Amino acid sequence: MLILYHNCYSFCIDDSTANYLDDFGRYLQRPLNFWYLPATKRQQINLIRNRMLYLLENNRSIYEQLLARKDYSAFEAKQETILKIYQWLQTLPHEPAVKSEIDINQWKLDLKSQFGHLLLESESAAPELQKVFKKLPPFDFHQILTGVDEASRKQKFQRLIAILLKEQWISPCKTEGIYLFKNTGTGARLQLAALYFTLNKHGHIQQRLTAPRVAALFNSWLSHSIPRESFIKIFQAEQQDTFNCGAHKPRFKYVQDCSLLLRDL
Repeated sequence: MLILYHNCYSFCIDDSTANYLDDFGRYLQRPLNFWYLPATKRQQINLIRNRMLYLLENNRSIYEQLLARKDYSAFEAKQETILKIYQWLQTLPHEPAVKSEIDINQWKLDLKSQFGHLLLESESAAPELQKVFKKLPPFDFHQILTGVDEASRKQKFQRLIAILLKEQWISPCKTEGIYLFKNTGTGARLQLAALYFTLNKHGHIQQRLTAPRVAALFNSWLSHSIPRESFIKIFQAEQQDTFNCGAHKPRFKYVQDCSLLLRDL
């Protein structure tokens, strides 16, 4: 939305952004197929579009306040807007808005799990923000996976564990729920980076998180000897992009192996 608005604002004549939100609402009402994307990706895109339309129709002022700021695209502006959306959702009935196909409770959970850690880590986080997100429940790896509900995401994670056990990537530890990564060689970090890249490429990842957060989620169930900074680095966007390569590149084999590994996930 901000990209569209920025383009409109930059090239407008005679303040033609005045009706931007009306035009944006009509755009959101039009169904988009995205036939070239996996079904799970299409579902996630349409979910976000439906939520944006619901917000526009029921609390337009949040959009107006954001776009009225000169720094509307700044990190701080986005933070404050997310907080306002979350606080507004807290005032709504707990029952899903069936007519609009919006599940308010799930929306709140998604905001907390996807943005809570970013807001807490920010040095400029407002005190109110800290109060809202301070008591976040633990964020588990299965929650970043795609699925129609919590149960299906947990089942997918258990299938992933079963596959990795069968292929001897991991082995059980004495601590329940923790697994030992058996590759201790020089390619260990690339193997895990390719695993995450392939999960995302095949449409199994529904939330894009920061590299430290992804590393923390892996560490919640995987025991390995990869140095912390090196482990975090492999999940950075620029590092993940290097796996999107041709067959002549060394990293292609890692992705190919992971694609075969996850074919039945």
